[in-house]
Amino acid sequence: MMWFYERSGDALRVETRFDSATNEYVLQVEWPGRPTLTERFSDTNAFEVRVLELERQIDAEHWKQVGGPEILPHGWRGGITH
Repeated sequence: MMWFYERSGDALRVETRFDSATNEYVLQVEWPGRPTLTERFSDTNAFEVRVLELERQIDAEHWKQVGGPEILPHGWRGGITH
């Protein structure tokens, strides 16, 4: 899934997916003015903790979500829910 945020004319993109080739959960963040950050997790709990941490950071930095999440065409194959 992908989420889009904006703040003062800047855009932020967050993507979560499951890489079935490596059996890893992937978190990819495109911050404005920085290289794309990609983190991989083999453990579901560690992935969920990291996503929640990122959500808190985004909120603390006053990013505003634009629209709802966008479901990736290949679908979500992970087991995370909340």
